Amino acid sequence: MAQPSPDQSSLSTQDFLLAYLAEYLDGELPRELKDRVEALVKTPGQEEIPGHFQAMRGRLQLAMQSYYLKENEIQTIRNYVQDPSVKATQENIKIEALGRKELISTLMRRLSLVAIAAAIIGVLVWQFGPKREAKFKPLEFLGYEALALEEDPRDRLDLPSSDMNEIKQYLSAYPGLDFKPKVLGQIHEAWKPEGATIIDYEIAKVALVQFGHAQSKEKLFHFSYAGALKDLPKAEPGNIGGLVFQTYSSDDLNLIAFEGPKGVVSILAGRRAAPELAEIAKDGSK
Repeated sequence: MAQPSPDQSSLSTQDFLLAYLAEYLDGELPRELKDRVEALVKTPGQEEIPGHFQAMRGRLQLAMQSYYLKENEIQTIRNYVQDPSVKATQENIKIEALGRKELISTLMRRLSLVAIAAAIIGVLVWQFGPKREAKFKPLEFLGYEALALEEDPRDRLDLPSSDMNEIKQYLSAYPGLDFKPKVLGQIHEAWKPEGATIIDYEIAKVALVQFGHAQSKEKLFHFSYAGALKDLPKAEPGNIGGLVFQTYSSDDLNLIAFEGPKGVVSILAGRRAAPELAEIAKDGSK
């Protein structure tokens, strides 16, 4: 903040105005001086002085800027007086920094190429490589089929028929089977054949004969496929009248598995208890 000069009383009015005009325009004068300068700039003939002063001060500032040195000019002057060893050290640091940057950039490009190549190889292996063969799971697959057939007993059968001879002929003449399907005979007069079909899982083909109870809507499903009883999960064996079987159950169905002709496994699925299913299978195998 500007302070009054001890000899300001000796200044003429014009000198006083010019001496304090800059501080006045910048808002830095104390109150007593500010009031005096304001009174002077309002007197006739002095009104244009503040504007003219501001314009001239701006021109002076612009002119002074032309004498400032640019960064490259300052660097040129610095090079003239800089110690050669310091200059060499700085250049080495710059070279090392550029080298590290280039090395990191090269590594990143190479890693990107490796990642892209690995992704392409993975896609090619997945698309064209050897396929892992799916495993046939008889209990899981055929249990599901039995439940589906209960819900839709007719439309899922390729041969809806109550003629057992027709069913046997259909199954024996089916093209592409690598086993002779097991067909149960007359299991009980209450159970009537309703039709047959071949279920093709690609990894295995399964022959199916469906039976319906004469006095209810209950169903029995007799599946047969190429395989061996020992390939099924271990279960406590049962024996009814010479029929050796293994029992499996779920929340909805009971299944008994037994061997028919050599190399053929039969599974009888229904809602009867396992001993009843075994009796039915024994009667139909005679």
